[in-house]
Amino acid sequence: MTKNPFRRLTLFTRIMINLVLLMVIVVAMGATTMWYAKRFNALLFNVTGESMDLLQAARQMETALANQKGNVTYYFLDGDPKWLIQLETHRKEFADWMATAVEHEQNPERRQLLKAIQQHHDRYVEGKNRVIALYQAGDRKKGEALHWDVREQFFTLNKLCADYRHLNDLYIRDIRKKSEETLDAVFAVTVILVILELFLGALFVFNLTRQVLLPIRVLSQAASDQAEPGTGGNEVRALADSVHGLMDNVKRAKDELRQSREMLLSSEKMALVGRLASVVAHSIRNPMTSINMRLFSLQRNLSLSSSQKEDLDVVADEMRRLDNIVRNFLEFSRPHKLKKQLVDISQVIDTSIDLLSYKLDLYGITVVREKQPGGISVEADPGLIKEVFVNLIVNACEAMEEGGRIKIAETIIVTGKMGKAVVINVIDNGPGIPEEMQERILKPFETSKADGTGLGLFVAARTIEEHGGSLEFTSAVGQGTTFTITLPVYQQEART
Repeated sequence: MTKNPFRRLTLFTRIMINLVLLMVIVVAMGATTMWYAKRFNALLFNVTGESMDLLQAARQMETALANQKGNVTYYFLDGDPKWLIQLETHRKEFADWMATAVEHEQNPERRQLLKAIQQHHDRYVEGKNRVIALYQAGDRKKGEALHWDVREQFFTLNKLCADYRHLNDLYIRDIRKKSEETLDAVFAVTVILVILELFLGALFVFNLTRQVLLPIRVLSQAASDQAEPGTGGNEVRALADSVHGLMDNVKRAKDELRQSREMLLSSEKMALVGRLASVVAHSIRNPMTSINMRLFSLQRNLSLSSSQKEDLDVVADEMRRLDNIVRNFLEFSRPHKLKKQLVDISQVIDTSIDLLSYKLDLYGITVVREKQPGGISVEADPGLIKEVFVNLIVNACEAMEEGGRIKIAETIIVTGKMGKAVVINVIDNGPGIPEEMQERILKPFETSKADGTGLGLFVAARTIEEHGGSLEFTSAVGQGTTFTITLPVYQQEART
């Protein structure tokens, strides 16, 4: 068996090798620091991206304002309404860039200037609208007189926009100058630190050799005659094992600390979002109730035409959708108080299907059921479990806009964790869930629907977990999606 040549080295030689490597690492660290300092400048310019956005917004505001000039005059000359359309387009461009600037601007002075620009622009728009109204009314003399006053407002507004752009330009130049000064300072400090580290490293080696290593070597030579054969170097191996064990423990502790921190942050975030969702949902529900009552009263007491009835039906559908969103927020924001009772899971599924019969017919969906004979008893809150199946069936319907099939099958299995359990598969032949959404689909506020809240599946998964079960899914794009619910089956013998 070949022996490791490093183990044949003396303790003195091993430590010296480690010290030399340490000095190499120190130098490498200095070089790395200089490299990162160089990167700092590039990163800093990336940080100023928001300032560049503000500068672009300022320039675009000037352009949009300049484009507004002349449209009313052209309209006065030829009466073509296209000039008014172009004017409205440029006004919208100005408003959009103004909103972008207000959203990102943090400097109080520039925010005050933006406020002044907004006020002047509002007056400018109001004045031009009055000019247009006079022209359209045929009073061109008054329109021309007012038009000259509006031109003066334009020049004032244009100067304010130019001042705002100039302030942003000065700010960016100042940032760049400071970054260059900081970079020079970082380089200077880094060079000094590298020289200092080399000096300290050499001093450390000198002192360690003179005061520690040489005495240890003398002692080891004096004790070598009394040592048992084959024991040389054992203390080094023991130290190495101890250090490696310590490193493993530290790494494990860091991983556990990181996981705990992530869980704590996630819990705090979810608690905060939950409280916010509860407040928002309760605030919305009260006016929604009033609207629903008035809507119901209108439907009963008024003689409406078919188009009016259709409009009210649309409003009622949208109110029901809003109520569903509010209910999802409330379900998300508060923990469930389970009212468990012994229920037949097959009957719960059938009830959910009956409740959605109208929607199933509307979407052209066929439901196929595969039941277990005799029913399956579980301890559950029937209302909450029913909501889970309703949510899954509705999601499948909305995914299959042109009709399709939903298969709901029940299977009895035995697991090590739950014992006897029922597996319910809700299978559709829809388009499937996009791959980029599959990892996040069960997380809150993640949805592939344009008008979805992203809470339905999260609340459903949480409900199943609160019942001691699990909710999982598999999906392939173009081949459909399968949601699998596993719940423990009630076993009478386990209770007696």
